Amino acid sequence: MGLEGRVALVTGANRSIGKSLSLALARRGASVAVHFHSKSDDANAVVEEIRSAGGAAFAFRADVSNRGEVEEMIIRCREDLGPVDILVNNARQLVKGRSFIELNWEDDYAPHVEVMLKGTFNCCQAAIPAMIERGSGRIINILSTALGEKRARTNSYGSIKSALLYFSQTLAVEMGPHGITVNMVSPGLTTTERPILHSGGYQREYIDQTPVGRMGVPEDVAEAVMFFCGEETSFITGVNMAVSGGKVMF
Repeated sequence: MGLEGRVALVTGANRSIGKSLSLALARRGASVAVHFHSKSDDANAVVEEIRSAGGAAFAFRADVSNRGEVEEMIIRCREDLGPVDILVNNARQLVKGRSFIELNWEDDYAPHVEVMLKGTFNCCQAAIPAMIERGSGRIINILSTALGEKRARTNSYGSIKSALLYFSQTLAVEMGPHGITVNMVSPGLTTTERPILHSGGYQREYIDQTPVGRMGVPEDVAEAVMFFCGEETSFITGVNMAVSGGKVMF
């Protein structure tokens, strides 16, 4: 699957899964808009890695919960790379899980709502008009296997990812007639440079319960996203793919 001539925007692209997404897209020939919120050095390092391999990339800063900043990012992306053909909504706000009775809306729910739900809404609304004009587009929203596990202490995170599932599927229905597909990828527990907010005992239990016998890595998620990006999957939309080694099956 080649993506030459395509422009991809990845939010939260400066580290971890977002970085792997950006590199995977670039390897397939796409020009990549590397979004970041606060870690400019990390984002510039991703851009440099892509350019060193012969690809095209620019870094763009924006608060995805701010509609004006998102619209400005889309404009700058179009000027520097071209209109967005592939949008991957990966930005998230990490909040340590707590029991429901300990939750506070401002500290635990609001960050998830603002970044993951409102941010995805803003990016989709800003990018979709040009996709409709061209009659094609790919949108992939990053969810979570928390949707299928219903674990304790994931109330805020899982609730917003559940909202994104409905958001994505109804958007798929609306965008289908315009040649735009909307799909989802749900990673399970994945090792990144960020500390995993679970105990070592939980991780060992997770691996024991996973059919393939390991945790995920960012490249696993990136390859799943790539599946939805090309013309070969133009008849697939509204699908949520679990990337969990069989630990969760939708």
